[in-house]
Amino acid sequence: MTPEAATVALVMSHEVAEAAGLLQADGVHAAPAPARREGRVDGDAVIDLLDIAGREALVLARPPWADPAMAPLAAISIVLGHDLLWLPPEVPAAGWAAALIAAWARDSEPDDLLRRAQVAVGLAGMSPVNLPLRPWGEDEVMVPAVGSDALARWCDCAWRPCRWCGAGGAAHAPCPSCGERAEMP
Repeated sequence: MTPEAATVALVMSHEVAEAAGLLQADGVHAAPAPARREGRVDGDAVIDLLDIAGREALVLARPPWADPAMAPLAAISIVLGHDLLWLPPEVPAAGWAAALIAAWARDSEPDDLLRRAQVAVGLAGMSPVNLPLRPWGEDEVMVPAVGSDALARWCDCAWRPCRWCGAGGAAHAPCPSCGERAEMP
């Protein structure tokens, strides 16, 4: 699922990029691993990374309670006006969502990518009881057994607006922007 060259640049933690197999992917910018002594990623390094990625970059971050060392990535991206999506707290599920979003980034319009990503992040964090599944990654996290193109079309149809923040996502899943549940049709 690694893109050749992303249309929309993606920014994420080194840990998520590694889990997704995206460390060397074009258009993917991985935040440096936090310094052991400080325990958090350097804020100046995050600002430099976001500057390199560009104003239209989409930031993918795990919640600060799940990855406190990378909290500055989310906070600074919000302050600088970047679109931010909260990934699932577990690294394998976050890696799957990031890999899927990166595959779509190479040929999706920015608005389409954002809506698809919002649904994919919700899928990665939901209980997958009603979907055909397959194992993905080293940890063999169970993910939808659907190709990325078919899943993109499904995400286009499944997107629901968030009643709180104007973003959206999959019905019954937390909004990847604010955490509220997306509205039902």
